[in-house]
Amino acid sequence: MSEDAAAARKRWVPVSASAMGTVIEWYDFFLYSSAAVLVFNTQFFGDVSPVVGTMIAFATYAIGFLVRPLGGIVFGNLGDRIGRKPVLLATVLMMGLSTIAIGLLPNFAAIGYWAPALLILLRVVQGFGAGAEYGGAVVVAGESGRTRRGFFTSIPAAGVDVAMMLATGVFALFALLPREAFDAWGWRVPFLLSVVGVAVAFWIRVRMPETDEFREIATEAREAPRSPFRELWSDHRRKLLLAAGVNFGGSLTYVFQTFALSYSINNLGYPAVVSLLGVVVSGLVGAAATVAWGALSDRVGRRPVIIGGALFLIAFVYPFFALIEMGNIALLYIAVVVAHVADRAIFGVQASYYAELFPPRVRFSGIATAREVTGAVVGGPLPLVATALVVAAGGSAWLVALLVVVLAGVSALSAWLSPETNPDVAPKSRHASVPTSA
Repeated sequence: MSEDAAAARKRWVPVSASAMGTVIEWYDFFLYSSAAVLVFNTQFFGDVSPVVGTMIAFATYAIGFLVRPLGGIVFGNLGDRIGRKPVLLATVLMMGLSTIAIGLLPNFAAIGYWAPALLILLRVVQGFGAGAEYGGAVVVAGESGRTRRGFFTSIPAAGVDVAMMLATGVFALFALLPREAFDAWGWRVPFLLSVVGVAVAFWIRVRMPETDEFREIATEAREAPRSPFRELWSDHRRKLLLAAGVNFGGSLTYVFQTFALSYSINNLGYPAVVSLLGVVVSGLVGAAATVAWGALSDRVGRRPVIIGGALFLIAFVYPFFALIEMGNIALLYIAVVVAHVADRAIFGVQASYYAELFPPRVRFSGIATAREVTGAVVGGPLPLVATALVVAAGGSAWLVALLVVVLAGVSALSAWLSPETNPDVAPKSRHASVPTSA
């Protein structure tokens, strides 16, 4: 094997391990959003109206986001102190086993209020693990080499879309069952299938090597920070706040996917299978778009791609709702796909932007904290808030569209205020603030 081929293989091993593990773990996480729309309102929350049941289900969905910052901070600190690999092994077990347990959980009719209580507990465990998953995968991919970081870090980011596509597709398949069969056992099967994914993901990550850059840090004479989060807040506060602001736009996928799925079924009368397949199609296109945007950012920089995606969403959000409200399936699919491709411009480039923004000593903590705090404040509550705004507007989505404009605007402004982190594009005067050794 030539030296170049060996180097390429060495880089692809951690990138592939990060991406495959991300697919399997986020499959678990996205199953919950599909189930929250289709079945949890009737299975776990007693005799309530469909709207109230959906809002309660979305509230439990949001709980997973509320604990993600805690998971990100705890595991981010551990990842910066003891290594990236041990943390990613822990997250795959937490997310996978909690998902399998949801598939085995008795419903409200069987155990009463213990059902929603246990569901919430399992969602908390799932969210705690998810708080470090994406950040860890991005760190491993970003530390795998110096060149084409936008492309390589976008691969595990694309794994999130692949996971959404798989989770929604599997759920759509079982939704074809007669309603009685689906309610009785059909909805549980996608959760129980996670047992295969957990085994595969754990095996992949056991074989994944620790990153060279972390090993270099670990062997330095200088002691690792006792509290990476404290160092992050004291020395890199502005970067942390700007990174969190950029993710406001990255969270909008929960409007264009999770909320739009509920809105199209419950308010517009689309068949559940049609709406679910729309998410599958957009996930397939979105995964490809994520990698394409990442590769483009290697050529033009991170900031232009993020800002362009945010501005497009501002311009497209009102046409988005106009298209899906026409009742035409083809227009529904076009709207969902176009919006998702645009929000991937923010999400896909975030990976390299984050990896380059923070120095190695606090990189895991910085990425996990910036993403997950925003996820708790914005991403998790978005479907619930959007549903409440539709109710407040008498069934119209214009207030939701206004919210999208505000969030995308925050993302564009934060990216504009940030330094260009791509060392091949950034002005020479800014190179000193951008870590280039990862």
